[in-house]
Amino acid sequence: MVQSRNVAGISICLGAALLVGVAVQNYNTSTKLSKLRAENKRINEQLTQVSESLKQLGSLPLAFAETPEGLKLVPAEDGVSKDDLDFVKRFRGPLLDLNTDLRNLSVDQLKQLLRTRLLTEFEGDPRNLSLAETKRRAMITFAMLRVNGSMPTYEVRDSVPDDFKTMLLGTSGNCADFTIRVMLVAEALGLKAALISANTPALPGHVFADVYDPEEDTAYMLDSNFDVQIAREHTTGKGFFEALLTSGAEEQDNFSLWAKVKVLPVYFRYVDPGEKGLYGTPLTAGYINQSRSKREDTWRNWTSKDLANLVDWWKRIPNHRPRTLAEFRQFLSNIPTQFNSSGDYAARLRKAAGVDLTAVDMTAQMK
Repeated sequence: MVQSRNVAGISICLGAALLVGVAVQNYNTSTKLSKLRAENKRINEQLTQVSESLKQLGSLPLAFAETPEGLKLVPAEDGVSKDDLDFVKRFRGPLLDLNTDLRNLSVDQLKQLLRTRLLTEFEGDPRNLSLAETKRRAMITFAMLRVNGSMPTYEVRDSVPDDFKTMLLGTSGNCADFTIRVMLVAEALGLKAALISANTPALPGHVFADVYDPEEDTAYMLDSNFDVQIAREHTTGKGFFEALLTSGAEEQDNFSLWAKVKVLPVYFRYVDPGEKGLYGTPLTAGYINQSRSKREDTWRNWTSKDLANLVDWWKRIPNHRPRTLAEFRQFLSNIPTQFNSSGDYAARLRKAAGVDLTAVDMTAQMK
């Protein structure tokens, strides 16, 4: 009997312990569920806040802008995608070390140094080969992108600085600076180049480069400011605009229709021009970044409709006629005389356009 009561007592104790265990387990489960419900409620409240914020914004900001504090989300038209930003960052940095002592280098040594640096960078990243159809064209595209990347900040100012080191190693500028720099790079790479100034309906005030590659007999329009390139193959030694102006109207129309307008990612950081910007330009950071989406249409329309306006502009404003670097020295005396390998490249274009330099005011400054 005693043994039976002991067994029964043990059974009761075990049963009670099991009941306590189940109760504890139920309590723990209930506590976890309560915490999960509270967390779920908190997340839903956050989602509601985000949804309300998006309704106020009107649209999701899908673009990035670079600020002194880091990347910032902005409306799509004011910034760039992360992929585009990663792309342009590949080409950033000075063309040469900022401490390069140009005074102790001959110009020929400087040109060789610049050429070696560019080719080394180009060949050092296999992704660069995908920039164009041939290695040579990819290298020229790379050079255009590097010029933009070495001057990542857009600056509105009255004129191009008459200082060779600033032109080569500065970190800000406008379309005139970009063009002069891409011409310096072009000559270092064995290309010919001319500066093109335009003030036409499609391009109301812009400067870019006409570049010719004798190795592949291909001429280029290079807008290193907006990272736009148009190639014209088999020009038999003619530059881009010389070939375009000397072709017939039908060929011009066909070219403008079928030309491959290569529009590459670009992003503008901006230096506020201050008070002078109110008088000389409507540019703002938002305005110039918004212009990116229109680049292909702008250039296609320009090649088809604005050539007559371009020639008229050159006739009316002699200071803005096409020039090589050697000829441009009359405006910027600090361009070394050794940058003269383009020869009569611009003169042939001026002849095709029916303009010359005899009426040029030698004291005028390029704006």
